[in-house]
Amino acid sequence: MPGHRIFIIQENPKERMAYVRLFEDLGFLVDAVPDGTHALEYLTQSKPDIVIADDATPGFAAIAFLKKIADSQPNCKTIIITPEPVVDYAVRLMKYGAMDYLIKPVDLRQLELSARRALLSKKSGKKPEEALPNKKKRVDIITQNPGMLTLLKLASRVADSSASVLIQGESGTGKELFAKYLHEKSRRDSRPFIAINCAALPENLLESELFGHEKGAFTGAISRKIGKFELANKGTLFLDEITEMQFHLQSKLLRVIQEKVVDRVGGTEPVEVDVRIIATTNRNAKEAIENQSFREDLYYRLNTIPLIIPPLRDRIDDLPPLCDYFIKKYCKIDGRDVKGMTNQTLSILSSHAFSGNIRELENIIHRSVLLADSDHIRPADLLMDGVTAAVAQAAELVSELSLDAASGSLKEMEQKMIFKTLDQTEGNRTHAAKILGISVRTLRNKLNEYKETL
Repeated sequence: MPGHRIFIIQENPKERMAYVRLFEDLGFLVDAVPDGTHALEYLTQSKPDIVIADDATPGFAAIAFLKKIADSQPNCKTIIITPEPVVDYAVRLMKYGAMDYLIKPVDLRQLELSARRALLSKKSGKKPEEALPNKKKRVDIITQNPGMLTLLKLASRVADSSASVLIQGESGTGKELFAKYLHEKSRRDSRPFIAINCAALPENLLESELFGHEKGAFTGAISRKIGKFELANKGTLFLDEITEMQFHLQSKLLRVIQEKVVDRVGGTEPVEVDVRIIATTNRNAKEAIENQSFREDLYYRLNTIPLIIPPLRDRIDDLPPLCDYFIKKYCKIDGRDVKGMTNQTLSILSSHAFSGNIRELENIIHRSVLLADSDHIRPADLLMDGVTAAVAQAAELVSELSLDAASGSLKEMEQKMIFKTLDQTEGNRTHAAKILGISVRTLRNKLNEYKETL
């Protein structure tokens, strides 16, 4: 069944595309125009459920537009965005039928909530959070590793609690994916999942982003800003890289967690919030405490449920399903027809350190899917550091020799493969062992064995 239709009138291309993406992701049918003239033409041909219009758009007159909407499409709800908070003007807009009135700059979450209220007012009989179409993507964590499966069971057991969770692990291990998994499995699933990277913003901006600010609280604060805590009310707040937060803000965060109230910057009245906190760090939190860069009391508040995700090098048994998943993903995205990878390619990947973990693996597979000239990814397609052209050629030779096993005994075949591989890697035993899928120690023992028989 088609979703509701939204019509956006916005001159600024960056803002227009942000609005379009927001509502398309929520399942809406979205149309957008850059000026008022095209807006009037559109209304003669289509019947949107909601119109979102920037009052500063060229050729757009809000009052005249609202009158036309009232006459031709009385069931359509209109949200007006304006750069100036003028009370008298807001009253006039409401008088002529505007459903809501938002001050620029508009927070996308506020715009979404306004749209929910608009649909609710159409007497849909649904709660505000249910009013928008839902195209929620189910979170899949791909693993067959016993330790990871145990971790997932633990996450499932605690997901529906209100307890704070601290997820630790190296960069690229999937900490945010685990956070979304916890949110999806909780009773807060239908409410917001709001994320913020604590390392990406300077202290003054991070404080405003987290807790919000009042108009005039500081230079440039031209209107009230709702912080992430308030936007995440009844839902989940994801604090990425929490150990990078400034010490001053850590104490303020601790108070919010304990008291369940937020003090906006420049505000005089506390605002109650009901938020489940999930925090992550790629550092050792206890070492950060010892270095006096992270508060111990905040650590214990957040670490009610500790989840430590192992690096990919400690769960190499997850490589086959992960590679298969990423191959299918990027074949679909880029229109390729790769079926899988050769055993030699998987062997090389299995011996790689993966300092970037699953994020690094995904990048490698995406590149390999694009470079592959057959239906299987070969070593030469990887273009990985340490996998030289000679190594890739040797891996292909091993594959060819394996198919020619009938030319001699198994022992002779093994010796031939090892010497050919060493020749192609110019005597590099580490690379040769990677290609052959054996340890360097095993290779050394084999070479010693061959010397005794010569």
